[in-house]
Amino acid sequence: MCHHATKPLPPEPHSTPAARKFLRRCLSDWGLMAMVEDSELALSELVTNAVLHARTPLLVSISCADSIIELAVFDGTPTRPTMRPHRSDLAGDLAAAHALEAELEEVPHERDPRLHVGPAGSVTGGRGLLVVDAVAAQWGVSPLSDGKAVWARTPVFDGWEPAAPCPCSASDQALTLASGHPVAER
Repeated sequence: MCHHATKPLPPEPHSTPAARKFLRRCLSDWGLMAMVEDSELALSELVTNAVLHARTPLLVSISCADSIIELAVFDGTPTRPTMRPHRSDLAGDLAAAHALEAELEEVPHERDPRLHVGPAGSVTGGRGLLVVDAVAAQWGVSPLSDGKAVWARTPVFDGWEPAAPCPCSASDQALTLASGHPVAER
């Protein structure tokens, strides 16, 4: 069985809570509320990354096919996201950021590039893909002619039975998810 829904969103901060609300509605309709916490966390990070870095209109896609939930965020830039390494010396990085703040007349904004300390990036941000990697079974980027899709996939819990028949079963067109995986079950 498969289920699929999309929602266009603007590249604005309020898009992250709007995406979570959309996700909750989909998972509730599909009988998958047990999957909501990790799914919300992953989707929040994907949308936030797109808002902060792509700055183009977004399309959020939520699918459940072949017993896999796939969350995807489409944006209009081909630039691939970068997973920052884990911090090896958080105390040292915080001390360096604190010393920088002491030198400046104003406190830098949390995304200020001057707060990028070492290869792990900013001490106040840049952990989004590490979070996605921790809560999803798989994640990746699918390049598109007009941008990209960043997606995360997680198996549904054992014993899940769809609440309704597959809405695309009447269609002759094969559904392909953002990750490039075709939907096998109809």
